[in-house]
Amino acid sequence: MALELPQELANLEANGGIYAVWMLLRHLGIDADIQQLIEVCGYTPEQGTTTIGLAVGLKKFGFNVQFYTDPDPDLQDAEKLSYAEAKQLKLPVLAAIGYQQIQHAFDENKFIIVYYDTLEGVGNHSLLYSIDDAEICFFDSFEPMPAAVFEQQRQQEGICRQVIVVEV
Repeated sequence: MALELPQELANLEANGGIYAVWMLLRHLGIDADIQQLIEVCGYTPEQGTTTIGLAVGLKKFGFNVQFYTDPDPDLQDAEKLSYAEAKQLKLPVLAAIGYQQIQHAFDENKFIIVYYDTLEGVGNHSLLYSIDDAEICFFDSFEPMPAAVFEQQRQQEGICRQVIVVEV
């Protein structure tokens, strides 16, 4: 499926989270305004987005969303605001899940956005394209990642194992 990336999205610094949400919406046939995504997901040019911010944004779009995370010992101000919003929206904040649970949710036809450290050492949000016992594939990469490498990259310093599960 060839999609033309809106220039406004392509020009955003640290756009991985907004791209993941945009791709999910596009997959569902929803043509979302990039500025609206920036606002509902709490994007800033300096920090990009937080995983909880993306989950809140998807909840605001009316989706059934579950957010899984390790405890974060260093919450930033934007994250604190998003956690408060999540509580108001009755968005469940649940304990982190592992690879097999992510695979199981994907096999149940749920959309999954994961947070992990890329091999270049940059925190990244990605929408899953496919997952099996051996590897995981993302919409924003042409290269599959071995399951063991993905789990390793989710445990890098400064990375919380965070997953957004969206049921449509």
